[in-house]
Amino acid sequence: MVDEMDKEKYFLKNEQYFIEKFEFNDGTIVEDAVVDYGSMGTPKYDENGNMINAILFCHGFFDDYSSIHDFNQIFGRDKLFNQEDYFIISITSLGFSNSFSPSVSELKNDFPSYEMEDLVNFQRQFLKEKFPEIKKIKGIFGYSFGGSIALGWAIHYPEDMEFVIHFASSHINSGFKYVFSKLSTNILETSIQNQEDVYHKSMSQALILLSQLHYLLSFPINYIYSLSPQEIDVSLENFRDEGLFRDIFDMKKANEFILSLDLTSQLNKIKCRLLVIGVKNNNLSVPEYDSIPIHEAVEGSEFILLDASNKSNEADSLYKIEDKIREFVEK
Repeated sequence: MVDEMDKEKYFLKNEQYFIEKFEFNDGTIVEDAVVDYGSMGTPKYDENGNMINAILFCHGFFDDYSSIHDFNQIFGRDKLFNQEDYFIISITSLGFSNSFSPSVSELKNDFPSYEMEDLVNFQRQFLKEKFPEIKKIKGIFGYSFGGSIALGWAIHYPEDMEFVIHFASSHINSGFKYVFSKLSTNILETSIQNQEDVYHKSMSQALILLSQLHYLLSFPINYIYSLSPQEIDVSLENFRDEGLFRDIFDMKKANEFILSLDLTSQLNKIKCRLLVIGVKNNNLSVPEYDSIPIHEAVEGSEFILLDASNKSNEADSLYKIEDKIREFVEK
């Protein structure tokens, strides 16, 4: 029985927690806000009973807490963030399905518009209530959308963590990201007919189009050009299927948030150790415009450029720089 219990640390355990009252930055107060999350690993404590090895994972735009499985190059048994040395928590963000969101709350278009501080406070309040023994987070790893949230943590609560790893992400919605957001907004607003509550088939079609539109920004340039038209057709069909499992109101509110994202003037508030990882040939987060400006703006930060051009998922290439990430973490 002990052996079976010991094995649990190696599996991401999905649970839900309810925040009794959560206040948005605009003053809106909601009750019983559900937090969807997963955890794994081994908690370690100091002499005062404080957990000292908590790692927080922040997921990408079309993802949830479970997408940490895509990062098995550095999260997993015998990896950098292994279950013997760390206690790892992955939270489905505010506004995304299964956590408190337009779909789960059934508020749909009446769901409060949220800001970066709301996304961070949602996670922070959850950690304080569910894991009060975490007085300081060891580190935060954020990917894509989650990378922006990780920066938000460091900006609004600079003393709450020892380090942040910002991977394939940005601090601002610009360039191709902005074009994507504008087109997405047009698709979503056209499909939500006069803010009606009745679900119309055009809404499903909008999610399919949105998912396929996201395909344009999801892969390194070199990888896309290595595919034949037939292979691209197959990939597009896979993205089409993903759209059928999303909620149009969740996507609309998330897209509204991204459309106005700009942390440029607040980067100087970051005081924790920061590692910025840019991805070469990335369509969504271009190192020259997204990663390097963050590195240059945050004094003492470190920068790594990852070449993932031959992979469809940049996370699969993290093994190339695992030693460099380890060196940063263990300083």
